[in-house]
Amino acid sequence: MTRIALLNIGTELLVGRTVNTNATKIALMLRAQGFHLESTIVCHDTEEDIRYWIDELLSRHEVVLITGGLGPTRDDITKGVLLDRFGGEMICHQPTLEAIKQYLSSHGRPLLDQNRQQAIVPSSCKVLRNHYGTAPGMVFWEGGKMVVSLPGVPLEMEFLLQKEVIPLLLKTYPVQNMYTRIIRTIGVPESQIAQKMEGIEDQLPEQLSVAYLPSYEGTKIELRMKSNDAEQGNREIGAAQKRIANMFAEYVYSLEDKTPSQLLKEYMIAHQVTMATGESCTGGAIAALMVEHSGISAYFKGAVVAYSEEVKENILGVKRGTIERYDVVSGEVAMEMARGAREQLRSDFAVSITGIAEAEQDKSTEALPQAWLGFSDARGEKAFHFKLFRQRKQNIAIAAQAAIIYALRCLQE
Repeated sequence: MTRIALLNIGTELLVGRTVNTNATKIALMLRAQGFHLESTIVCHDTEEDIRYWIDELLSRHEVVLITGGLGPTRDDITKGVLLDRFGGEMICHQPTLEAIKQYLSSHGRPLLDQNRQQAIVPSSCKVLRNHYGTAPGMVFWEGGKMVVSLPGVPLEMEFLLQKEVIPLLLKTYPVQNMYTRIIRTIGVPESQIAQKMEGIEDQLPEQLSVAYLPSYEGTKIELRMKSNDAEQGNREIGAAQKRIANMFAEYVYSLEDKTPSQLLKEYMIAHQVTMATGESCTGGAIAALMVEHSGISAYFKGAVVAYSEEVKENILGVKRGTIERYDVVSGEVAMEMARGAREQLRSDFAVSITGIAEAEQDKSTEALPQAWLGFSDARGEKAFHFKLFRQRKQNIAIAAQAAIIYALRCLQE
C-alpha cells in the first residue's frame, strides 16, 4: 500500500482562525480512489518547520502532499523552501504567467507584481495549471518518491487534486479496485449498530471493512472492499450491503452516499412535487440546507420562520386553543404549522419544526432540548418527536437534518 502523508502549512490553522477542511476533503478524495492518508501534520509558516516536516514525512512515505503557503503575500514561503530542498533555480513559467493574466483579466483585476511572482517557480518541478486561482501546483521527485505542493484555497486545491494529482498517483502507484457501499441510518446510535454487527462479522467477506460514521445526518455505515475481480467484488459487497440494510431496516433512509437534502431534492424532481417549510427552533436552517443545491428553485417554494407564537398563529394559522391545550412544543402545533406552510405557500408538501434548542437551568424535563417535526401533504398530517442533548448550535444542525430525513421518509411511505 502506498504510504501518503499530508502537510498543511498555515499558522492560521494552529491558532484556530481557519478550519482545516482541506485535510478532510483530501482524505475523502484519496479514499474514493483506493488510497489512504497515513499521516496528517499541520505546521507554522516558518522555513524551519516546513523543511523539517518535508524531510520527516519523506523518510516514512512514498508521497507527501502539501497545501498552503503559495499565495502572493510575504508569509507565503513554501516555494522558496522547496527550491532549497530540491534544487534548481527560480524561473518564470511562461504558461503560468499567461494563465494568471487571463484569470485576473476575466475577474476585472489588474496584474500586480505579487501576482507575477506566482509564475516564478523552481526549475526542478513539474508545474500544474490552476484554473481557479493564480498559484500553480508543483510536483517534485526524489528517489522515486513524490512531493506535491498545492494551494491552500479549498476550491483550487480540490481542482488540482482531482484533475492532476490523483491521475498521476494512479499512474505511478497502481491500486486494487476499491468497491464501496453505503447504508445511511437515522435514530440508531453508533454503539448499537456496532453491537448488533458483532453477531455477523465472521460471516462477512474477509476483505470487507466496515466503518461507522456518526454525524448530524445520522450514522452512516460504510462498506469497503478491495478486489481484482470486478464481478466478484460487486457481488459480495452488494450482498453484504443488502444483509446489513435489512438488519437495520427501520432506521435506513438511503443506500446512496448523498446528503439528505440532495436526496430530497432528487425525489422532488423525480416526482415533480414542491416543498415549503414552517420553522421555529431551527430559524430557517432547513430551508438553507435545501437551497444549497442548484436547480432547487423550481421545487422549493419558500419558508416561514415562525419563531414567536404570534407568527405561528397569524401567518401559519396555528390555533390559540391548540397552543394552550397542548403547548407550543407539541405534535399538534407541529402539524398545524406544516399544514399552514403548505397552504400559505401553495406547495405539495411541507415540513415543520417546533422545539427547544437549548435547556435552561433548573427547568423541568419538559423543558429539556427536544423537537416535534410536522409533515403535511394531500394525505393529511403527522408528527414525530425526538430528544436533543447537545448545545444550541449542534441541536439546530441536528434538528434541521432530521426534518429533511423525516420529510423524505414520509414521502416514500
